[in-house]
Amino acid sequence: MSPSYTADAVAQAESLPLQIPAGAADVRIRFRRSGDNNWYWTVDNVQLG
Repeated sequence: MSPSYTADAVAQAESLPLQIPAGAADVRIRFRRSGDNNWYWTVDNVQLG
């Protein structure tokens, strides 16, 4: 879980550092939802760089 997570935030930006292994030629990112909120979840404007 992100250290900036808060249960009552309607929408907020998240920034998570990625550690790149030596010699890596590509990357796969997976988003997984966990929790009891039965409304909706959105992943939008993903940027890697």
